[in-house]
Amino acid sequence: MSSPSRVPQFVLPSLPGLRSATVFRQKICYYDVGAGPVLALLHGIGGDADDWAFCLEALGQSHRVVALDLLGFGRSDKPAIDYSIAGFVEVLQRFLQTLKIERASLIGGSLGGWITTTFALQFPQIVEKLVLVDAAGLWGKNGALPIDLRVSTRQHMREVFEFLFFDKSLVTDDLIELAYRQHLERGDGYTIHNLLQNLQDGRERLDESLADIKVPTLIIWGEQDAMIPVAAAHNFHRLIPGSQLEVVSECGHLPALETPAELVRHVLNFIGR
Repeated sequence: MSSPSRVPQFVLPSLPGLRSATVFRQKICYYDVGAGPVLALLHGIGGDADDWAFCLEALGQSHRVVALDLLGFGRSDKPAIDYSIAGFVEVLQRFLQTLKIERASLIGGSLGGWITTTFALQFPQIVEKLVLVDAAGLWGKNGALPIDLRVSTRQHMREVFEFLFFDKSLVTDDLIELAYRQHLERGDGYTIHNLLQNLQDGRERLDESLADIKVPTLIIWGEQDAMIPVAAAHNFHRLIPGSQLEVVSECGHLPALETPAELVRHVLNFIGR
């Protein structure tokens, strides 16, 4: 047994080979594991498919899991365009079409939840079930973020992760070194800056649209989420007809990294094993 005073080190599990598809002549990178009903996983702003690293194996035991790097993020191409929710929805629809996926359950975290919700509103015939994990998109009184996500230094990266995690001991030097190195290598700074500018006026917000969601929906939320407080989870639950809500205790904004086993359990209980 390890000493209680020992800070755990952050190590990614073994990941499958990265694949790519061409969508609107742009490269979209993704993981594709397992077999069975399709689960499409969408990450949040500044993230990539690796955000789901601790969930892929467990979900892939009963499903085909497709986790993609959104256009402008990760290892996917990063055209110098104005990024919008509508644009991500178009790319996702064409991506699924390219992979000949006719039906899928969608799991979206943070920004990914905003995209998957909008997708379910536009293409309900494609969506089997919808899982929102600490999702963005509800505006409320204002859309200002409580921390600047336009990371510019290693120290800034540490401050962001300490804000996102409930368990601060997870914010190790190894995690910050990995995250900051990948941020620089993957060059998503323009995408983050541009997207935050474009979303701040609230034109694509979900507040008035959620009553039109027709697919079964599960909402999963970290109880100590400081980025999008748990009150937003209850608002999603109230506004989406027939939705289910699971609040994860001692968890911040990133359940897929902080409490992956509990996230997977809730997902599989909802979508079936």
